[in-house]
Amino acid sequence: MRISQVLASCSLDQTEAGILLASVLKKDRTFLHAYPEKQLTEGQNLKFVSLLKRRKNSEPLAYILGYKEFYGLKFLVSHDVLIPRAETEDLVEAALDKIKGLTRPVVADIGTGSGCIAISIAVNNPRTKIYATDISKKALEVARKNARLHGVTDQITFLEGNLLDPLKEDLDLIVANLPYIPEKRYHDLPTEIKEYEPKLALFSEQKPLSLYQILFSQAKKVLKPAGSIIYEVDGKVFTKEL
Repeated sequence: MRISQVLASCSLDQTEAGILLASVLKKDRTFLHAYPEKQLTEGQNLKFVSLLKRRKNSEPLAYILGYKEFYGLKFLVSHDVLIPRAETEDLVEAALDKIKGLTRPVVADIGTGSGCIAISIAVNNPRTKIYATDISKKALEVARKNARLHGVTDQITFLEGNLLDPLKEDLDLIVANLPYIPEKRYHDLPTEIKEYEPKLALFSEQKPLSLYQILFSQAKKVLKPAGSIIYEVDGKVFTKEL
């Protein structure tokens, strides 16, 4: 089948279908419009059908593609990490603004996941020294790959552990986007979130903000006098001075 026929016969949203087909062809979407008469090989057609099935089963596009754009950068993602959200870019923006006047800021990204927050800060402020922690070893593997992809491995130290437990150095800033959704809300979430994204990164086993309360308590021991915490809850960014 030709590209134009494949897309015309597809019941999926045309934008998403185009993104998936372009990934199969290893081209960008402009190629689809430029060469609508190009024939797909049997292998390409089978691969496209397989990806369509995954998307129709509500698997997020980012997991199917294996990456997600965030703060102008491409981040590798797997089912071991939360998909970076557009609203979290506000947290990165707030963090960069907070440290812009410091000569050699020391920042901790708690619950780093894919590393999108830490890496975005590192890329946009090369003077920054960053510690990125997570309790998930598999998430840290993804984050390290992303750090190598963007050439910031010298700026970021990845540490496995709970919240601030692995940290010893005093910090200018803590950034965090921690799990806060009560487990009782599991069934209220969209299928593509509850069935595919890591529960460890979504749900709080205790009260919704219990992890943040622990973080605030720990932060008193490692934050410098003028230090602060920038954190996200339900898509909103907050700053806390201690």
